[in-house]
Amino acid sequence: MLEEVYDLLQDILGDPLLADLPEDVDTEDVRCQIARAKGNVIDLTLLRPGDNKMRISVLHNARVSDLQRIVTKAIKRSTPDLPKAYSWRSLWKRCNLSAGSIKLSDRNRMLVHYGVKNNDVLSFTKRVRVTQIRAHPPPQRRR
Repeated sequence: MLEEVYDLLQDILGDPLLADLPEDVDTEDVRCQIARAKGNVIDLTLLRPGDNKMRISVLHNARVSDLQRIVTKAIKRSTPDLPKAYSWRSLWKRCNLSAGSIKLSDRNRMLVHYGVKNNDVLSFTKRVRVTQIRAHPPPQRRR
């Protein structure tokens, strides 16, 4: 029984479609590779500080949150000396991804709605906090 599973696993891993997957593969990587074979993938280039370019791929129906998760995973894989305690939550609070001059600020919005298309270049931009403008100034305290 165990030998049959091992043989089946070797057949799957020997498939040329899945040959260029990373060692720490997960289901999202396999789905993306299968979608690439079908032509349902958007290939993007991520510009990191220091002119480091990184190729990433996302599905056509991906949201900004999916893109952020893929960028996080790609940076973790490409930077082995990254500290284990790095706060990705803090990074996404301070930075947005932008495609050209368009900031991808709404995490639940689909990439297609922002106009992201194949071979676009993404970069990190600082998030600008919007403060509320009050119609009337707060009342002065009396002494």
